[in-house]
Amino acid sequence: MGAPLSLRLKTALRGSIKDDITGEWRRRKNRELQEMFNENNIADTIKKRRLRWAGHAMRSRNSLLKMVLEQNPVGKRPLGRPKLRWEDVVKKDVEDLGGGANWKNLAMDRVGWRIGCETGWS
Repeated sequence: MGAPLSLRLKTALRGSIKDDITGEWRRRKNRELQEMFNENNIADTIKKRRLRWAGHAMRSRNSLLKMVLEQNPVGKRPLGRPKLRWEDVVKKDVEDLGGGANWKNLAMDRVGWRIGCETGWS
């Protein structure tokens, strides 16, 4: 399948520019793009939105959505390294921002979850 989505987005957004001093073409650095657009890194934006949706999904009263999130698949797994589940990615994002391992309990507090998604837990 190729590179992960966040890496492909970074590459597409980066673009090439001609250097004024050397006259050679070069790629823009993430720092330059952040200064140009006053925006966060695209990977950080994706992470924040994924976490906000995870909190929304955990608090929802929709039984089908909660069932899908909390399911425990049965059956035989294919050979090789296990595929990364969406829940594993959310758990890693929460841990990276300083939250605990039990993100489902954190998500039940709407205000605390939103603050944690934006600024991190400490």
